[in-house]
Amino acid sequence: MPRSPTATHRPSRRQFLVAAAGLALTPALARCVSARRAPAFLQHVSPRRPDALRLACIGTANRAWDNIQEVRHEQIVALCDVDSAYLERAGAAFPDAARTRDWREVIACARELDLDGVVVSTPDHMHAPVTRAALHAGLPVYCEKPLTRTVAEARAVREAASRAGVATQMGTQIHAGENYRRVVEAVRAGAVGRVTAVDCWVTKSWGDGRLTPGAVAPATLDWDLWQGDGPKVPYIEGIHPGNWRRYWAYGTGTLGDMGCHILDLPVWTMGLTDEHVASAEVFAEGPPVDAVGTPSWLEVSWAMQGVPAVGGLDSGAPDPFVLRWFDGGRMSPFVQEIGAKDRVNYHDRFNVCFQGTEGALFANYGEMLLWPGARAAEWKPPTVSIAPSVGHHREWLQAIRAGRPSETLCGFGYGSRLTELVLRGVERYRG
Repeated sequence: MPRSPTATHRPSRRQFLVAAAGLALTPALARCVSARRAPAFLQHVSPRRPDALRLACIGTANRAWDNIQEVRHEQIVALCDVDSAYLERAGAAFPDAARTRDWREVIACARELDLDGVVVSTPDHMHAPVTRAALHAGLPVYCEKPLTRTVAEARAVREAASRAGVATQMGTQIHAGENYRRVVEAVRAGAVGRVTAVDCWVTKSWGDGRLTPGAVAPATLDWDLWQGDGPKVPYIEGIHPGNWRRYWAYGTGTLGDMGCHILDLPVWTMGLTDEHVASAEVFAEGPPVDAVGTPSWLEVSWAMQGVPAVGGLDSGAPDPFVLRWFDGGRMSPFVQEIGAKDRVNYHDRFNVCFQGTEGALFANYGEMLLWPGARAAEWKPPTVSIAPSVGHHREWLQAIRAGRPSETLCGFGYGSRLTELVLRGVERYRG
């Protein structure tokens, strides 16, 4: 039976007060801080189960609901959602959990809830505020990708996580998949020779968000709470629950939505560091920049100096390592060229292409393909060196129990690196 979390995993009174002092207190929040009790929110707090971690889930719809399913075997003691319909649905599944629309109540009442961790699955613009508040309260955090909406926020969250010294995990679930591990091994073992460039792409598009004057928010949605502490603006038709990705004020477009998943593979394989990402020369092309909506397509490239040779001996060439991104129907010229020669649509089947001195390797979430065929026929996979994952969410849960934050493979140190890479591309496009 898993042991109960030790006291070191729960916020101290000092951490609690520091966190609470940094929040804009609602009346219910103030009651929780001063009287240690907020009856409307905490009236059904359950006693601790000895075999489970006590978790709060901020966000309950769509991807948030998927995350809840991954941790539901633990003890979910608090649910938060700005939409009462989604909150009621989640509450029906977890009737013993406290419920609130305001995430600040959850963090400020962490001691009353006896929390061991927080799962953050909000729109992008709320990732940093919620995550930083939880970290300041000494709470382990699981946060969906991208970790933040801006590069500055990503760096601030990374620093906050380092200071907190708790288990963290960014929601790049595919990192725990078996195929990504085997691709990393194959490329590092020389499957394509020395890697010279990597192209990544998706065919989807989150773009062209437009304002809709006169739109009325759904009756179940608290639009003010949804917007957070930023400027209050009229409701935008259809933005909730998923179309916020099309708007700069709340999301980061297609690159922000998918980049952390797909660019994870070359970042992991090539061993890219914070310095490589921060110092990369970034180029971006897309349609004319719109002040409101994200682009319908984007091409981005990152040129990085000093990346160690992977897959073969370093030729000593001064050329930088180049990583490229294509979305919204844009295609890698390299993939187009060999696809035309082979009469194969590699673009629709895969998302990543490692280009090397002796061939290429295509990959998606679940498969890989060596090119050309002669290279594939002679290639022998290396001995497995990266152990299978226990599961992306379970890595985080086990790290909380063990008190060893470094055991998560996508902790906020790595997660902020992926996020900064992606957002440097977004910010370069926006100018």
